[in-house]
Amino acid sequence: MKHMPVRDIRADGHTDAVAGDARLESLTGLRWFATFGVFLSHVNILLPLPHTRGLFSLGESGVSLFFILSGFVLAWNWTADDTAKAFYGRRFARVWPLLVVAVALPTVFAATSEGGPAVAHLLLISFSAVLLVQAWVPGWILLGASPVTWSLSCEAFFYGLFPATMRRLTATRARGLVLLVAGAVAVVWAVRVALWFAYPPTRHVTSLDGYGPAVFALYSPVSRVPQFLIGMAVAIAMRRGWRAVSVRTACAALLVPLSVLWLLRGHAFRSAVLFDGVDAAATPFLALLIAALAGRDLDGGRSFLRSRPLVRLGQWSYAFYLFQFTVLLPVALAANPGREVADFFTDPLAPSAGYLGYALLGLAITLAVSAGFYRFLEHPLEERLRRRLSSAPTRGRPVRPRSPEGVA
Repeated sequence: MKHMPVRDIRADGHTDAVAGDARLESLTGLRWFATFGVFLSHVNILLPLPHTRGLFSLGESGVSLFFILSGFVLAWNWTADDTAKAFYGRRFARVWPLLVVAVALPTVFAATSEGGPAVAHLLLISFSAVLLVQAWVPGWILLGASPVTWSLSCEAFFYGLFPATMRRLTATRARGLVLLVAGAVAVVWAVRVALWFAYPPTRHVTSLDGYGPAVFALYSPVSRVPQFLIGMAVAIAMRRGWRAVSVRTACAALLVPLSVLWLLRGHAFRSAVLFDGVDAAATPFLALLIAALAGRDLDGGRSFLRSRPLVRLGQWSYAFYLFQFTVLLPVALAANPGREVADFFTDPLAPSAGYLGYALLGLAITLAVSAGFYRFLEHPLEERLRRRLSSAPTRGRPVRPRSPEGVA
């Protein structure tokens, strides 16, 4: 069904097509593929399969897609009469309840297997993750019982910037938005290239000691702001009526950098996550894909991403993202008795077809866990908190439907 967008007339005479009742369900389906890509990148480390190392590592770009998508969806659903209380209430309801559970469970498991100062340090990192500040401390970003939670610290920072940034960008003309996107892409690449000079790529990183500045430059909230801004700028352009290329063209464009990176899989800069250029290479093409999919939905085009199974998987994707490492790690430890957690990173495993069954087991368990948490905790608790924390809608204005989003 084709949704006709509502139009807001701005003070400068421009018009914005706001979301209204338009549901961009293709973006919900896209979330699943982003999350599954991250899952494959973790399989690449914990349960490596033959002939997949260079391919599965491309899944790291899924987190970049989340950040761009987050900026896009928040900007697409923004309305001028939205209050700060309502906005932050929705963000809190969306992110925090499941995050607490996702941090608490692995923390309890890890704490019961360790003792002394290690437990105190682990609890401190977990506490920082629950407070959404983990990614501001270089030594903690990739550590902790649930390493994937670093991205939620970035999301929280984005939320803090969003209201004021959105009002400013809404008043920005098309030329300014183009320059913003071009500048953000340039910054992403400049940071990556600068780090290659400062920290020459090596095939293995046995310890993060000495790499603190590099970790902060890649995983901190500040370093991910350009991707969030790109998503916002694309959404604002589409609110004004801009439409991207076709979905087929966007997919073909994205395949170009991914194919090049796959062909370069033997090079040092592709063999360690800290040096991999996949995020920088994929960022503009991921934004183009999001715009193409959203445009097709708005124009009433058909999309398998809007099918019921993929929409359902997309709805589970936040839980899937948060719990995948928590599930995969014990499965990998069972497949490799005697190993410690750090060994998977400092002493990479040789790929083996024998890990396939373990990887499929990890996938099945994670899907089941995600479905359960979404059905019985995430969705009902979010709805309840939204009602409590969000302001009542303006008289005569319909309540907006729950929208597809990125990690958060």
